[in-house]
Amino acid sequence: MSETTDRVKRLNRILKVQAQKRLLEEWRIGQLREKSVALERADAEILGSLGVENALHGLFIGAKVANLRRNEVERQKLAGEEVVAQERLRQVRRVEKSLEKERDKSGRRADSEAEADQRDASIDAFLARWV
Repeated sequence: MSETTDRVKRLNRILKVQAQKRLLEEWRIGQLREKSVALERADAEILGSLGVENALHGLFIGAKVANLRRNEVERQKLAGEEVVAQERLRQVRRVEKSLEKERDKSGRRADSEAEADQRDASIDAFLARWV
């Protein structure tokens, strides 16, 4: 095998790893979004329970406000983590794209080398018959 063929195989292996990294980052972003949705639901439940029909209503307002504040802090933390994960995903996609281009270029080079070797062998065989 030629050096360029080996290079194409190595680049294919690296591309598989990059694809796995991309899937991992996409999964992380999905998990962060699910957590954010869960916080939204929890906030809706807390706000829904703030009815005035309950006689003990005033006793739990402080705890509910604390829960809402804690959820807001968690939501901001998740938003920051999602921004970081989005940036990592963009970086992984950039690397993956550049590796694909390099692999394609190396593949074309390997194909042209194989074609040149084939052509040289054909010419040598043709000349060997006439000499």
